[in-house]
Amino acid sequence: MASTTTFERNSPPALAIGSKPLILRFNDGDLQEPPKIMDPFDGGVRDATLELEMLKGKKCLACLEGEWLLMFDQDTNECFIVSLVSFSKISLPPLPRPVEELYTCAFSSPTPPDCTIMFTAILPATNHGDDDQQEDETCYLLYRRPGDDKWWGLYDDDDDDDERADDDRTYNAIDPYEILGSRGTMYVRTDMNTFIAIDASLSSSYKATIEKRGIPHPSTMRWGCKDYLVQSDGDVFLLQFYTHGIYNSEVIDMDIHCLDTSEYVWNKVESIGDRTVFVGDDNCVVLSHASRAGVRPGCVHLLHKRCHHGIRLYTIHLNDRTMSCSLLPASSESMYWVVPSRFSSISLFIYLVFLKLTEEHLPVLSRKPNDKVELTFDEEAEEQVVAPWPSLPVDMFEELIPRISFIDYLNVRKVCKGWRSINKPIRCTERYPMLMSICSNSAGVFKLFDPIIDKEYTLKNCSLPPCSKYFQMLLFAKHGWILMMRDVKYMYAANPFTGEVFDFPELPWLGYNFDGISFSSAPKSPDCIVCAINKERVLDQARSNSIYVMVWRAGDKCWTQKEIDDHSQFRTAYSNPVFYHGEFYCLGTRGNLGVFDPENMTWRVLDKPEPILDGDPMPSEQYCYLLEFRDDLIAIFRPHDEGPIDLYRLDKSQMVWTKVERLYNEVIYVDNWNALMMPAPRDACCNRIYISKQGGYGRAGEAETSVFYDLKSQKYYPSYYVANNWKYPS
Repeated sequence: MASTTTFERNSPPALAIGSKPLILRFNDGDLQEPPKIMDPFDGGVRDATLELEMLKGKKCLACLEGEWLLMFDQDTNECFIVSLVSFSKISLPPLPRPVEELYTCAFSSPTPPDCTIMFTAILPATNHGDDDQQEDETCYLLYRRPGDDKWWGLYDDDDDDDERADDDRTYNAIDPYEILGSRGTMYVRTDMNTFIAIDASLSSSYKATIEKRGIPHPSTMRWGCKDYLVQSDGDVFLLQFYTHGIYNSEVIDMDIHCLDTSEYVWNKVESIGDRTVFVGDDNCVVLSHASRAGVRPGCVHLLHKRCHHGIRLYTIHLNDRTMSCSLLPASSESMYWVVPSRFSSISLFIYLVFLKLTEEHLPVLSRKPNDKVELTFDEEAEEQVVAPWPSLPVDMFEELIPRISFIDYLNVRKVCKGWRSINKPIRCTERYPMLMSICSNSAGVFKLFDPIIDKEYTLKNCSLPPCSKYFQMLLFAKHGWILMMRDVKYMYAANPFTGEVFDFPELPWLGYNFDGISFSSAPKSPDCIVCAINKERVLDQARSNSIYVMVWRAGDKCWTQKEIDDHSQFRTAYSNPVFYHGEFYCLGTRGNLGVFDPENMTWRVLDKPEPILDGDPMPSEQYCYLLEFRDDLIAIFRPHDEGPIDLYRLDKSQMVWTKVERLYNEVIYVDNWNALMMPAPRDACCNRIYISKQGGYGRAGEAETSVFYDLKSQKYYPSYYVANNWKYPS
């Protein structure tokens, strides 16, 4: 079989398939246009043309296992799979028409042709001429096993007949957008957010059968979430990416679960071993022995298309929970990861030579260990004091705390047990805040990034609950305390400086579903109030619009929930409320304000100030913040891209928003949910908004540069898409 592969003249040999992970792009609107190969990790984003005679005029339905293309000829009905490594072609029976009814597909095992190929598909709704006889669209599975000369249908209902009949069938719950094969078993999502397992390993004399129903889905948090199923060496993983935004969004967190096939339960994992995962809407691939291929293991690379300005390529390092992002050109084409299971030694040699000549480098496995500053709160630890420090007055050091650096503060508290009991430890951070992230693969380990001096600290606090079994999310921070969610049932507050931990009562059902949460004072204070608010807004005016409030007061044994009718057009932004003059103020997506009174458990939407923005934005269309500074309320609107950040101050005398053009002696810090304004610790920091994106990482993975928005120049520094890297969660 003759086939040719040609590249554009200015393309490097590193774009040879099998040299390293690449992306193959198909123009679905023009089948005569040959596919393009591109290296997404190359800053120049060069591409090459893949000229294969057998691909011309064919429609690519899928790219499986990072190597096999499933092609379909719309004129002849020919269907086949072809390897991008060996160019071997395997013919398949003609597919039933129209192919537009076919959605996703998978191999039962990565061993074609000795495996089953299965599609998810939708049978359109039919109307027999009488409204009472209308039949809803039906999701089903289409499969072909080795040796089959036709495709078979499997319907998710109680009928044992494998063929489609004219009799009435119950509505099946197959979700056509998710299917995965592993060791002869196909896993398919249902519309009830569960999974079914299908035995597809039987010979052609037997029908494929549903082996297990009702495999539960792992819990998700309050953010928008996108799931991807992947498999490697028989292990089935579910990757959950949490996003802020809908049509124009960015990824801010993720977690990974592995399926225990003996009990059909998901277990949260922090490591994927010597693997690297490549994820996209069109296909997902796992490179099982990444280090052998010269690719850094323990990473997840995600193509995120839900961005107005292009396609975001996220790289997540699981070992230290760091995330980086680069922007690829916008494209409506199908984009497939091409990652063969075994890299060609010749292609790899050519690639290494090319790297040597051009001084370009892939992410490497070996990295210099990150320097850590460990802060351990272990009261049982043996004290070794070589100087009479304990005899010095503790109150003397309490007065020094606000004047020393953070690293000196850590050293002071490690001197002796008496100094660990300093009752004003948090004052050292009142000078300016730091960005915190959790290292969930190790109990009690977290990181603090100092944006002013561009310094990152790795700390350990043994009193913090481990999160190896549950996903944890940072929600809110105030008075030195952080509010954290653990799984979907539990919430606790912790002070990472003192080691104090406070557990709240178990959350009620759906208690994690809120748009914002905050507390009035330190969690152990007798007057502490925690308030979470969610606004349900429906388009159908016949239905009720409601505010859902969840409140905890100091001493309560359980949470108090209340549903309050609200027929206004107010929609709460994804932003934490501000406790202001005894009430919780909530920012709306248009810039108006809603107020909850915890004493009377009442809610009102203020007539003034009037909305700032036109239309009816979605809650996550942009970042929205509300903060209090020197008894003023400040509203901040930050887009998901490099657009300008807008600030407004509430003029209480007239109850109108006034545009803030500059900050004189102040600086603002924002993360995904919170905002804080305070006097600038240095003159050079004035008029800046520091955001939760670090501008770069050193070879050890530590954050090196902060990112800020300058109000005077209305620009991000460093450039938004030149070095857009950040920690998560924040």
